[in-house]
Amino acid sequence: MDWSRLDLGVGIIALGSLDQVWSGIEDLVDVVEVEPQTLWPTRVRGGLQLSPEPLAWLRSCGRPLICHGVGFPVGGTTAPDPDGVAMSAASMKTLGAVHWSEHLAFNLAGDAYAGFLLPPVQTPTAVKAAIRHIADYRRIDDRPFLVETPTNYLQPVDGDLGDGEYVAAIAEGADCGILLDLHNVWTNERNGRQSVEDFVAALPLERVWEMHLAGGFETNGYYLDAHVGPIDPELLALAAHIVPRLPRLRAIIYEAIPISLAAQGTRGLHHVLASMHEIADLPPQPSSVASAATAPLVPAPLLDATPAVAGRGATVRTVSTEAREAELLAFTTRKSTTMAADDPGAQLIRSLTDQARLSLLVRDHEATLRALIAALGPDAAEAVLTEFLVASRASIWRDEQSRAFTEWLAVRPDLCELVA
Repeated sequence: MDWSRLDLGVGIIALGSLDQVWSGIEDLVDVVEVEPQTLWPTRVRGGLQLSPEPLAWLRSCGRPLICHGVGFPVGGTTAPDPDGVAMSAASMKTLGAVHWSEHLAFNLAGDAYAGFLLPPVQTPTAVKAAIRHIADYRRIDDRPFLVETPTNYLQPVDGDLGDGEYVAAIAEGADCGILLDLHNVWTNERNGRQSVEDFVAALPLERVWEMHLAGGFETNGYYLDAHVGPIDPELLALAAHIVPRLPRLRAIIYEAIPISLAAQGTRGLHHVLASMHEIADLPPQPSSVASAATAPLVPAPLLDATPAVAGRGATVRTVSTEAREAELLAFTTRKSTTMAADDPGAQLIRSLTDQARLSLLVRDHEATLRALIAALGPDAAEAVLTEFLVASRASIWRDEQSRAFTEWLAVRPDLCELVA
């Protein structure tokens, strides 16, 4: 796995709206990153392949492609669905991707599904499980495989591995690369977890082969990894400080959701990509300086002044990693109403999970949803939709969630009359 530093250069995630702005930014895009699951027409068990139209457009771009999985993460103790792993690999091969990656998160706990990427439980047990799951991916194809540094809105727990230590242990144990999502790590710092500098200091920097940058915003005392808007100047400054220390970095990728791509337009995106090129052009530090920067540091203490952390403390948990995963998944999917440790971050994750699950209904049930809101008002309609979330199994597949909603409405004649 030899390559020259920044051989792939600066790139962008290929999501909806990119084709509309492509002509105005293509001169600044060296590489395109693809989330293959977003291009599958329906759930994985249908055996469907990448949709032909976006596949043809991606091939027409004439840029190297890299794959980034968003459906079958490797960070939990329950192995990702083998059918999903196999189809992810098939999509990666179809695209001819230079390398591929997945999240250090989890969305399965036993046979229960989250419908959202949940933060990992950072224990030695979870590290060993992640190493096994990465091996499952790599047995299918030997192209370079990377794990993405996670976003975590939960408070740190005494006895767990530090954020950087957790990622480093997995990358070293699995002998794989690291996708350093700098916006994720900065988000974690802003919400009271380990500082970016201490996180990076714990990593084997020669394993950082890709970097993500993005935008976000504040809400209810938390900073969200929302992939909305341009890159914050403070994050750009962090990237300028860190990128020269990464001796094998291949690509720096900008992430933004489709509505943000469209809102920024070619002018805004041109500015973002140009600023990323400036960082990519910074001279690398000598290897001796970069190596010195990787010396492990003691994890930073909680940032007690951070709104998301103030007044809260974490204690050692004696329950198993598997039980902690199951508890968080059940709470965020509304199958339970409490958690053993009171952590407002779990409430935030549940809200984000609700939004993700309900967003899958919009395409097939927009008229019904509008009718519910018009008849009941926003607050009462939200309460009704929460009833649906409680009663249904979570899914990331639009057709599965759509069918569940149709079946749920069928046994609610009171609602059917409202939306008729």
